[in-house]
Amino acid sequence: MKRLTYRLAVASLIGLAAHTSAVIAAESVRYLAPGKSPVTLDEKSLAAMPRVTVQAGSHGDAPSAWEGVALVEVLRAEGAPLGKALRGDALANYVRVTATDGYQVVFGLGELDADMGAARVVLVDRHEGKPLDEKDGPLRLVVPGDQRAARWVRSVSTIELISASTRPPKP
Repeated sequence: MKRLTYRLAVASLIGLAAHTSAVIAAESVRYLAPGKSPVTLDEKSLAAMPRVTVQAGSHGDAPSAWEGVALVEVLRAEGAPLGKALRGDALANYVRVTATDGYQVVFGLGELDADMGAARVVLVDRHEGKPLDEKDGPLRLVVPGDQRAARWVRSVSTIELISASTRPPKP
């Protein structure tokens, strides 16, 4: 009986630790870039970035207000090559956004840059003035200009800057 009680207690602690880890991960986003240490972007760091509100609707819904941080601002804050620095091999960079369920979408870095494609892509945490619900959040990617909402990623967990260049690195 003591062994069973001990095993149940250990299993409960393991389950609690896994749940706590998932909750912490869900309230933040990991940012990964070549040659840099991983960064965790939490509510405080995202709140320090410029905020935007966009009107957009998905799957036939009427447009509504989504509020958050432009993805390009997240990239800028983490030192991604944008503006005049976006040239040469940097033009082969892309951004992959991953959800907690493994769903992934990509954007070319030039597509997001204001001097090139200027696509509006927003990492949102509020819809119609309220925090996102469990189904969508706590962070969601909204792409108002897309005709289909296939790149509207729910429950964003990771943002990665990746080089697709096949040229060998310069010495």
